Amino acid sequence: MAADNKTRVVALDGGINFRDIGGYSNSQGRTVKWRKIMRCGHLARLSDSDLDTLEAIGVSKIHDFRRSEEQAQSPSCAVRAEFIDDYQISIGDISRFWEFLFDGQLTADSSHQLVVNSYRSCIDVVIPAFSRFMRHIVDNADNASVFHCSAGKDRTGMAAALILSALDVPRQTIVDDYMLTIKHYDSDALIEIVEGHLRDAKVEQWDRDWLIPYCSVHEDNIVAFLEAIDERYGDVKTYLTSALGLSVADLDKMHSCYLDD
Repeated sequence: MAADNKTRVVALDGGINFRDIGGYSNSQGRTVKWRKIMRCGHLARLSDSDLDTLEAIGVSKIHDFRRSEEQAQSPSCAVRAEFIDDYQISIGDISRFWEFLFDGQLTADSSHQLVVNSYRSCIDVVIPAFSRFMRHIVDNADNASVFHCSAGKDRTGMAAALILSALDVPRQTIVDDYMLTIKHYDSDALIEIVEGHLRDAKVEQWDRDWLIPYCSVHEDNIVAFLEAIDERYGDVKTYLTSALGLSVADLDKMHSCYLDD
């Protein structure tokens, strides 16, 4: 295990965008505990040493938000923890990206707007999955949890925003945490993979700028998600209770277990 647990990045040989959401100060001046809740991309590249590290940290539950086809493409390594991998979350309609591309309508701006609108419009679709996920986070408060999707940026970014909101971490800090993917994820490699798919599909022309919104992150994305919740529910706390089913006692337990005194 890494010598210093008070680090944002968890030192793993095969970790993808593997980050701790601890260390942030909330609005009451309390600090989110380190090595309790971690976010990342897929877990297909972990080494035996990585598996030992996660066990030493105390990770007991792994939450995999990916769809079945994503899981089959990059199966998780055998982390010694319980896997909850039937969330099957999709954010937005990726087919519209291809429709715009084949119709000659895709631009850097239209691609950006498709992603932003996906974040804005998904707040009801994700309720069944995120209500189960947040229940697990509450119930597993005595141990450590890891949650992830493929790249650890979109579905994972939303989940991190909900947890940090529940812990009264300021909105700007939540946005800043989301944006760390730019620093810790190789979006160029993902762009190259997508370009390979485009070549296989016999697409003759595209601009890399069109692909960046899907392969990286932008502040507009997470802001759209949180503002859509504000507009519909008043604030994220109300969304957590009225839509995701957490009680005041659940939120109090999160504060007690996930925040330093």
